[in-house]
Amino acid sequence: MNDLQNAYIAQALAPQSVAATSETTGTGLDTANLNGFSDVVFILTSASGTDTNGTFTVRESADNSTYDATPIASVQYNQSTAVGTYMISVRLGGARKRYLRCSHTAGNVNARVVGAIVIGLNPGTGVNGATEALRATNAGLVARAVI
Repeated sequence: MNDLQNAYIAQALAPQSVAATSETTGTGLDTANLNGFSDVVFILTSASGTDTNGTFTVRESADNSTYDATPIASVQYNQSTAVGTYMISVRLGGARKRYLRCSHTAGNVNARVVGAIVIGLNPGTGVNGATEALRATNAGLVARAVI
């Protein structure tokens, strides 16, 4: 329970419908507000049936206005069930830019209903991105990326 109490949890992508092949983008996360946190985990839920070639990405920016064209991490998926959950874990610090933002591009089969949260992980609680990635895999998440 202490892990959850010490975590930062926020909406990263408001729940919404996304037409086939369309992209939706979340709000920027200012990592300067996460002093001392080691990782953030973006978790996307996608619903409304099967889909192929959907993509969940995270990009970074120095100023929260111009985001890099190339994502720092992405998960491409082929969803064969009604609901899928996808995760991207990002290590903070080092050369990482200040702002992070996730986006979702629906695949070429169906419109999607998507939403995402971001969780900041505090190293003082003993939780880190690699641990969460393993936990996600064991919990049956369909796809994940750890950078």
